[in-house]
Amino acid sequence: MKKSLEIILVGTGFYVCGKNKKEYGTILPAIFSFAKLNQINVKIIIAINKENSKNHFLEKYESLKKLIDTKDLVKYKFIFCKGLPKIFLKEYKISKNFLAGIISIPDDLHYEWSEALLKAKIPLMVVKPLTLKLNESIKLYELSKKLAVPIFVEFHKRFDRQIKYVRDSFQNGLIGEPLYSYTEYTQRKEVPMENFKNWVERSNIFSYLGVHYVDVMRYVTGAVPKRVNASGQKSFLIKKGINSYDSIQCNIEWETNKNISFNQFIICSWIESNKSSSMSKQDFHIVGTKGRLDCEQKERGLKILTDDAFTEEVNPDFTKIYSYKDSFIFEGYGIESINNYLFNVINKFSSKNDTRVCDAKEAIYSTAVIESAFKSLKNNSTWTDIEPLVI
Repeated sequence: MKKSLEIILVGTGFYVCGKNKKEYGTILPAIFSFAKLNQINVKIIIAINKENSKNHFLEKYESLKKLIDTKDLVKYKFIFCKGLPKIFLKEYKISKNFLAGIISIPDDLHYEWSEALLKAKIPLMVVKPLTLKLNESIKLYELSKKLAVPIFVEFHKRFDRQIKYVRDSFQNGLIGEPLYSYTEYTQRKEVPMENFKNWVERSNIFSYLGVHYVDVMRYVTGAVPKRVNASGQKSFLIKKGINSYDSIQCNIEWETNKNISFNQFIICSWIESNKSSSMSKQDFHIVGTKGRLDCEQKERGLKILTDDAFTEEVNPDFTKIYSYKDSFIFEGYGIESINNYLFNVINKFSSKNDTRVCDAKEAIYSTAVIESAFKSLKNNSTWTDIEPLVI
């Protein structure tokens, strides 16, 4: 008898199943690929509140079913809930199969849905950040611990081979004691103006994007953030009627378990030209007393130029479709992050030492930084201390 997995999916947006015709997002392709490779029956229960969201999901579902050739392995059911977890849980009957929850909705809604599903004893993976407020992340961690129901954050860069190599090298002492780190991370104007226009003012570019490299630093070094200083600019988006920062620059002071302090500087923006050769420009550098590690995360060695389009720099390592026998499959660290979680669900979380996994306890560090950055922005870019995290 085949194993069966039921997945509660909260959200049908850009990261779940893409936007344009030939875009499929990451979460839905990961689910289909997981079902195909493991020959497991999957039923997706989608929390939904708009008819056009339903139609968008169905279009992507049918396309992926044909591309990956899953036949009847993946099925679905919609629950219209007006965006409220209370209504969803009233309509949903807890499955006796293996059960997983995935939350991919605007940042400010993470806490409400996570709390409700945890209380219903549903294991969760939440797209980053866990929450925007530190006290909410701590509450979710404590609730998860109390109920013995796991909650994880989808920080997929922990699965990127470049970052894993950097972690191993750093942990082995290759570059000595850390001195400083810097990152530039940008995305096209279409992200705040089109993809996330309905909620862009309720978060900011650092909480949405820059937080990735906050978690990367925690993952690579195991250090603890001590204080934060942030500044930002509002020039382009504000003129388009969008009250959100164009760019934020954040300076984070970290301390290792050997009481060595070092600084990380993150520059992030989402007003890169829409003609950019890739959706994201990103890099990661860390310099120590014995050397340095440099990750070029945009220019990964693959470019495409045709008569029909400008040069595109492709990231073949994140979420890409590849031929597989007589059909197709999706691969990359974005896919692996989701599938590792689903694998752990059906194996009852028997793997306890996977350093790539970011649980709620680990995610508290990144939430502490983004909350402190927000406070610094509101207080004329003054340094904001992070209270010792007793977790």
